[in-house]
Amino acid sequence: MRAQYATRAYSNLDASGHTEDRSPAELVVLLFEKACSCLKTATLIPINDTDALDLTDRLAAIEQFHKATSKAMQIVVALREMLDMESGGGTSTQLAETYTIIANNIWSASKSQDTVSLTKIHSALCELRDAWRTLAAEQNTGQ
Repeated sequence: MRAQYATRAYSNLDASGHTEDRSPAELVVLLFEKACSCLKTATLIPINDTDALDLTDRLAAIEQFHKATSKAMQIVVALREMLDMESGGGTSTQLAETYTIIANNIWSASKSQDTVSLTKIHSALCELRDAWRTLAAEQNTGQ
């Protein structure tokens, strides 16, 4: 995985903070944190109860829901595209498949406004984030 791609993807998402001194694994963790945050936001929007809202609030809720799910999906696709398929071997292939499945599930859940599925996807992304966080910590301690 190339650090400059992760830095660019993260900074394209209006990230705050300094990313230049981070390792590639730390940048991936930041991307996962943003994706998890976006999906959490989407699950908290009462998207299935918008009929009770006035038109302005309804449109704002729908827009916020789709922005959050779209951003999460963009991050997952960017993570897939950053994989070094040539030297990553089977791990890169498995991650590419996993990221593709997650992106497809975000797309489907977003289209159907299925917050239950988005909650499950959020949990999966958080587990992946935690795995990357462990890897980054091990790399930083030289293990």
